[in-house]
Formats: sequence, C-alpha cells, structure tokens
Amino acid sequence: MTIWEPVGLPGAGPRYLALADAIGADIAAGRLSPGDRLPPQRELARRLGVTIATVGRAYQVAARRGLLSGEVGRGTFVAPAPTPPAAGVPVLDVAAVHPPGHGPVHRAVAPILHRIAADPLAVGAEDADAVRHRIAGARWMAHAGWQPAPDTVEVTAGGQHGLAAALAAVAQPRQVVVTTELTNPGLLAAARLLRVELATVPSDVAGARPDAIDRLCARRRVAALHLHPTLHNPTGVTMPAERRREIAAVAAAHDLTVVEEDPFGALRPDRPPPVAAWHPRTVHLAGITKTLAPGLRIGYWYAPAALAEPLRAAARALAWAPAPLVAEVATQLVLNGTARQLAAARAAELAGRAALARDLLGDRVAADGAAPFAWVRLDHDAEAVTALARRRGVAVAGVEEFAARRGAPPGLRVSLSADEQTVRTALRALARLLSG
Repeated sequence: MTIWEPVGLPGAGPRYLALADAIGADIAAGRLSPGDRLPPQRELARRLGVTIATVGRAYQVAARRGLLSGEVGRGTFVAPAPTPPAAGVPVLDVAAVHPPGHGPVHRAVAPILHRIAADPLAVGAEDADAVRHRIAGARWMAHAGWQPAPDTVEVTAGGQHGLAAALAAVAQPRQVVVTTELTNPGLLAAARLLRVELATVPSDVAGARPDAIDRLCARRRVAALHLHPTLHNPTGVTMPAERRREIAAVAAAHDLTVVEEDPFGALRPDRPPPVAAWHPRTVHLAGITKTLAPGLRIGYWYAPAALAEPLRAAARALAWAPAPLVAEVATQLVLNGTARQLAAARAAELAGRAALARDLLGDRVAADGAAPFAWVRLDHDAEAVTALARRRGVAVAGVEEFAARRGAPPGLRVSLSADEQTVRTALRALARLLSG
C-alpha cells in the first residue's frame, strides 16, 4: 500500500472534489504511479480529518475520470495510463473558452502597434494614460443607460486579476461569499487561494434565485454575493432586468456587497442594466480578453468610493498594474470604436454556432445566441460522460470544474470559440456519443 496523502485540501468548494483533484495532480506529477495502491478510505479519512463518505466519493470521482480502479477485496489502485485516442481520431479541444487570437483582431492591432513604435512617448505618461484608460473602461462597461463615471473605474491585468482583487477586498479568510451551484472556475480558484468559504444558492431559468439568497443570508453571516448575470459561465443564462432588480433588493436588505462579473457582456449589447445600476455597493467587473483575444489581457472594475481604496490595495498586491503597452492597445481599440465592431462580428459568428449546437444536441443544450460556449445538461453521471468524450478525442469542460458544492446540476460545457471546423466536428461527435 502506498503511504500517500495530499499536502492539504483547500477550504473552498466540495472537499471530495478537492481530494479527487489532488489525486489527479499527484498522478500527473509522478508522485503516484500506475499500480500504486491508495490508503483504505477509513485510514485516509482519519488522517485528513474528513468523513469516510468524503473519501469514498473522491475515489469514485477519480475512478470516473479514469484515474483509479478498484478491486473487491484488494483495494483502490492508480489506473494504468489512459490509452490515447485511436489512430485517425482527431483531438478536438472544446474545453477552453478563448476567442481566436488572429484574423480581424490582429489586423486591428497591427497599425496601433506601429503608431506606438513610432512614438517613444506613446506609452509611459502614467497620469495622462490613466485618465484615458479609465475613460475607455467606462465606455466599454456602459450599456442599457448605465454609464459609470471614469473616476470610479480602474484598469486591471485581466478579468481574473479583477475578480481576485475584488474577493480579497470584500471578504476576509473564512468569511462567506454566496455564489451559484455552478460558477466561474476563476472564483473557485480565488476562493481557495484566499481561504474564503463559498456558500451556494440554486438557480432557475432566470439565474440565481433571490428567495434562496434571502433565506441563506437570514441563516448565515454573509460578506458578499457573487453574480455572473450575463452569459453566465457555464450555463449561458442571462438574467432579465426584473431578476436583477430583485437580487439588488435582497442585497440591500442584507447590507451585502455584490461582486458582479461581466466578461462576455459586449457580446450582448442588448443586455439589461447591471445590478450595479440598482445596488450602490457593487463591484462591477468587465474586460476585453474573453471577447476579443486572449493576448489582450485587460479588464476594468467599477466601484463606489467606499470600496475603491481596498480594491486598489488588493490589485496592487496581486499584480501591481496591467502592462502599459497592452493597456494602451486596449484603450485605442475601445476609443476608436473598433472593439465594439469586433465584438459585434464575434457575436454574429457565435450565433451560428449556437444554432448548430441546438440542432445537433436538442433540448439538452443551453446555448444563447451570443454565448461563446454551450452548456449540455445531463441526467446521469457527468464525470463518466466527460471522460468518455475525452477518450473519443473530444476534450470538454466537465461539471467538476464549475461545481461549488456537492451534487451540483450535472452537465458539461462545450466551447464554441475554437475554429469553426473543430467546433462542428466536436458537436457532431458529442451528438453521436449522447444518442448512443
């Protein structure tokens, strides 16, 4: 038997998933090898200070991922290395949601870089640049009549930088932040790093349920509420205006700070006003990376004056500031209108792919017309389906990447942002898998 245990389990998210992730990480790192026998469930539970059920479920999840195998009477073992896809089967990566980093965006960025290269003072006048960057950020976030003032906006080194800074500013270690059962993996990662506890509420077709938020806040002391109201990752739901107003009212009643993400908002220019329009204590996060190109790692946050300095301090501690060159490129794209044009073209392209996903996968798929991904609802073992898809050469994002609690609604996320042929081939392969 291998004397093994993880270095530690993070405090955020289901502990059985954290343990399953630790098993996978140690296999990948070579600390566990094929054929190694893992400790009995009772012994590992005692060592980690968790229940036997937690260890048992972690072993089950790892087995469904193809990492472990069990033998009655002998124990649990690390499985042999997975067999690669059969010869001739393409490896189709539709797990990551990144817009293509070429084509129209490159053509738009090239002349900007030439102008910057010709002017040695184009980047570096920090005070003047900061004002221009804030103006660009305020313009990029504005929609549905909501227009933040430039002096309430700051630039971040991408969406994850902004999200981590916001979480650090509004919640202390072991404090509770409310989110949905399925949520942005970036939030799960930031919560683990900052040792913030995540508590979950269920969603319906309109998004997070206000009544569930209200009940949870009545039972527990909550520091903040996390929302992703437009093209929610991973389900693709866009909250209607009435739901946003209802949640803002609940947040006000419980004196909550809201952290509101909007990384895909530019793909839905018709989206309702943000929760920030109704609830003053809201940090609103947006960016251009997920819409235009992964190399343009620039984000923006809006915050009321009372939260601005804690946010700045957290942002400086995490990444100091965005790269001035990238910030200048983003500012020029936004101020000259090119960023909006590129986002509109991207939304039109995604609409066709979402329609194809609905045609091929039927009513099990949720794919908004502008979403860069489709959420495929499953009524059975999501981990097993995800593993089977990968064995057949289709890499998708499984539910375990988004689950903030045990028993989150099963499903998998399919990116619609890869090149068109990859998306079409992957969707057809998934349709065959799910129909068989």
